[in-house]
Amino acid sequence: MATLKDRYANALLELSIESGTLEKDLEQAVLIRDMLKGADVQAFLVHPHIPDSAKNQLFDKAFSDKISKHLMGFLKLMVQKNRESLIEPVLTDYIDRVNKRLGKIEAKVVSAKALTEKQIESIRRLLAKQIKMQIDIKTHVDPDVIGGFYILVDGRIFDGTVRSKLNIMRERLKRGSYE
Repeated sequence: MATLKDRYANALLELSIESGTLEKDLEQAVLIRDMLKGADVQAFLVHPHIPDSAKNQLFDKAFSDKISKHLMGFLKLMVQKNRESLIEPVLTDYIDRVNKRLGKIEAKVVSAKALTEKQIESIRRLLAKQIKMQIDIKTHVDPDVIGGFYILVDGRIFDGTVRSKLNIMRERLKRGSYE
């Protein structure tokens, strides 16, 4: 059974397709998601003692001339139904669905140290070849990664970290298999 998040994301996708504004709505959804991402904004939206009118006023001031009517309607519906905490997850799911429909996908590359543009481009080309989609790479530096990097893309993990290679070596030694 589809979750509530899935149903809202699907409904938004259908509205975008019907209105023929898929790419425009994608840009607007990214804008909304990024602007509502902060902890302060989230605390404001989910606070039970802040009236719906104040939340809708926030949307009107921030987005009234920047987003389509159906995206504004979505935001106001979420407030009306007391589902403000779902706005960001629904938009993220919607963005992923639109990107897949347009042949694009986002990959997150987590490395021990910052990657160069040449390294990022090399990863992009290899992933695009394997996944057969246009890849948008977001990088993140995590000091807990001993060395190397791992990639999160489309629910899959490509792990090239030193830690994973050491774990594989340890398992092989335990089994007595050195190949």
